[in-house]
Amino acid sequence: MATIDYQRMSRVYPSQKRALSRATSLEQIEAACISAVEEWEQIGCWPDSWADWQRKLDDARPWREQISLHDLHTQAGADRLF
Repeated sequence: MATIDYQRMSRVYPSQKRALSRATSLEQIEAACISAVEEWEQIGCWPDSWADWQRKLDDARPWREQISLHDLHTQAGADRLF
């Protein structure tokens, strides 16, 4: 089992939250979400408030086109392979 880097999370979380707050377009919101999830995966945990990112993503996407943060991250990773 990997260890969780709590110090790193404490350092990066405030800037991730600011990036999410500043994002206004769907593209900016998706980029903020993908970036945050990539970092959380490297850190070894997701913050308790991860749902803030999910809600903002859901609110920005058209109705019935919601996607989970994990799936968005996975899809973005697959897109980079091609």
